[in-house]
Amino acid sequence: MRMAFAPMRLMMTCIPALLVACGGEQQDNAAAATAWRIDSLATLSISDDDAGGEPVIGDAVGVSRLPDGGVVVADLGLSSLRYFGPRGEFLRAVGRKGSGPGEFDYIATMLRCGDSLYVEDIGQQSVMVYATDGTLARSPKYADVLGERPTYDSACNGAGIFLHNGWGSRDDRTLGRVRWTVPYWLTTSDGKSRAELGEHAGSERLMIGGGSQPHPLGRSSVLAIGRERAYIGTADSFVVLAFTLDGAPAGALTNSDADLRTTDADIERFKRLDTLGKNEEQRARAVRAWTTFEFPPTVPAYDAMLVDANDHVWVRRFPRGTDKYAEWLVFSPSGEQVATLALPGTLTVHEIGSDYVLGVEVNPAEGNQMVRQYRLQRGD
Repeated sequence: MRMAFAPMRLMMTCIPALLVACGGEQQDNAAAATAWRIDSLATLSISDDDAGGEPVIGDAVGVSRLPDGGVVVADLGLSSLRYFGPRGEFLRAVGRKGSGPGEFDYIATMLRCGDSLYVEDIGQQSVMVYATDGTLARSPKYADVLGERPTYDSACNGAGIFLHNGWGSRDDRTLGRVRWTVPYWLTTSDGKSRAELGEHAGSERLMIGGGSQPHPLGRSSVLAIGRERAYIGTADSFVVLAFTLDGAPAGALTNSDADLRTTDADIERFKRLDTLGKNEEQRARAVRAWTTFEFPPTVPAYDAMLVDANDHVWVRRFPRGTDKYAEWLVFSPSGEQVATLALPGTLTVHEIGSDYVLGVEVNPAEGNQMVRQYRLQRGD
């Protein structure tokens, strides 16, 4: 069992908002009367163990805020949906390990789509649909939600429209680092095709005997969808393609690129995170794996993207080397950059509301998880 720890005080720098055009041209900063800010202390913190040492979080792969201010956590490690109150107190669990109705074999992710929670169970090849109170609405197979084509990644909006991308060629047996051009498309919540978005670069994979995995430090495609636009990012440079929900191209979000050449510090950061929180046997296995591949010559331009409750697009620059914080660029629905903000580099953001940022943070010293929510003050 991992050790619980006290809430960590963050020495966070809130970077003043910048107003820049979609192409990156800086405008008059004086136009930003009030800077966007994220408070340095979390308003909600839930550790992976309770005060008595019992696990309340095993391996959080999704988290969403509830109408009463509490949160629901999709937990791979404890094979359940975990409900917590507004002060972080554990309330109840929904589901358990198994392969029957309402049971989970392997929770891969959870998507919040309006008033529904879509929980992907890759062990049962199903997507369980829950109301936010934990009531199971339906448990369809993949094709009934995602469509007939195999999907690599998905995102959804509040209206239940899904954005997907696919896998590469299953016939390609190339070993080592590979990257395929893959299809991107939109569906309705019942898996019916809505629009085709063409073919674009997918994620870099490390092909090994018997399968594949995301390539360490490799470029990974990112998806997000709002009320009126769908967004596709390939992470080759700071360009994010935008499409209408009918499939028509709608321009791009862009910004200047940093030097993306892979450094020794980038590799050391990966190795540190790859062994964080693991036992001796797991660490030894990871160290052996590092000798079987070469790191890519460049890192991704970004590695995460979300659309918030106000339809703004948030894109995270890839965290580098010894940086403790990651830079998030915020774009308005019309494509102008309106803010640049800093968040902990080990925080995986799952949801951004009108006045909060919610995610799962890893303690960089010990590797244990915290569900954390921070207050967001908008400048628009």
